[in-house]
Amino acid sequence: MSRHATYSFRVPASTSNLGAGFDALSLALQRYLRVTVEIGGPAFEIIPRGVDAASIPTTPDNLILRVAKSVGSQRKRTLPGLRMTIDNEIPLARGMGSSAAAIIAGITCYELAAEDRLPEAEIFRYAHEFESHPDNLAAAFRGGLVAATEAADGNVLIAKLRVADGAKAIVVIPAFELSTEKARGVLPQTYSRKDAVYNIQRSALTIAALTTGDWTMLREAMRDRIHQPYRAPLIPGFEEILALTTPGLLGVALSGAGPTIFALATPSQSENVGRAITGVFEKHGVNATPMIVNIDTEGRVIATV
Repeated sequence: MSRHATYSFRVPASTSNLGAGFDALSLALQRYLRVTVEIGGPAFEIIPRGVDAASIPTTPDNLILRVAKSVGSQRKRTLPGLRMTIDNEIPLARGMGSSAAAIIAGITCYELAAEDRLPEAEIFRYAHEFESHPDNLAAAFRGGLVAATEAADGNVLIAKLRVADGAKAIVVIPAFELSTEKARGVLPQTYSRKDAVYNIQRSALTIAALTTGDWTMLREAMRDRIHQPYRAPLIPGFEEILALTTPGLLGVALSGAGPTIFALATPSQSENVGRAITGVFEKHGVNATPMIVNIDTEGRVIATV
C-alpha cells in the first residue's frame, strides 16, 4: 500500500564570507525556501512560486529533486512519487545561498519521502557532493552565525554562535546574476603570506565583533584581500560601496560570491545605509533592491501538515 502524507519545511537564505571569512563564516537570514511535499502520488511534480519562480526548473534538472534522487540511489531506496510546491524567497545566483538551501531541501525531501532521517554527518556528506564548501550549507541547516570547516576525516565541524544585539542586517540585491562558478573563476591559485595573515586576523576579529557586540571593530574586521579585490570588476560600483562612510554603517562586504551586498548597521540608520548602497548601484546604471533582514537562528524547520 502506498503511503500518503504531506509535510512542509523551510530552509533559510544565508550570506557567507562576511568579508574576511572566505569559505569559513556564514550567517543565516530570514528569507526562506519553503517547500510543501505531498508524498504518494503517481509521479514527480514540481510547482514553483515566489521569487525567480520562472527560473526554477520543473523538470528532472531541478536541484532539489536531483539531490533527493541521488541520496535515494546511494541509500538503495526507491522514492515514491511526490508533488513538491516551492514557495521561494531567495533570489537565485545572487550570493544568498540559494543553492545551499536547495541542497538541504533535497536531502530533506529524501528523508521525508523515504522515512529515513539522517544524522548530521550523513546530511553533510551527501550535501558535499553538490557543493564543496560547507559555510552556506551549515548556515542553511543550523541557522545563526556559523564557522564551518571540513575535518581531515571528511566530517564537517560546525560552531554555531549567537550574534550580539545592536545591529541590523541589510542586503542590497542588484538586478543581475553572477554565478558562483564565474565568481570563483577570477580568483588566483595562490596568495602571499601577507594577504593570508591579513585575512586570518580579520576573520578572527569578525567573530569577536559579532559575538561581543563591539561594533567599532567590525568595519576593519570585514576587510578582505582573498576574494573581494578580484571580484570587484564583476560588480559595478563595488569599490565605491566598500569606501562608503554613511553614518551608522558598521561593516560591508559581498554576500557570498556576489553580486548582492551585505551590510550591518545601527538600527536607527539601517534604512539610510541601504539607500546609500542602492544609490551607488544606480549611479552605475544598475537597479537594486535594499532589504533589512533579520538573522535566522533556527535553520531548517520541518512540520507535518
